[in-house]
Amino acid sequence: MSEEHKMTKQDKLALTITLAAIFFGVFFLGFVGLIFNLFG
Repeated sequence: MSEEHKMTKQDKLALTITLAAIFFGVFFLGFVGLIFNLFG
């Protein structure tokens, strides 16, 4: 891990989008499951 690694703006953007996509995907699935359990 001795190479320099700088986060460019593009890297930060990609990381943010990836994390947001995972978070909202999990949240959405959980929410849909909850709705099905309550009303299904």
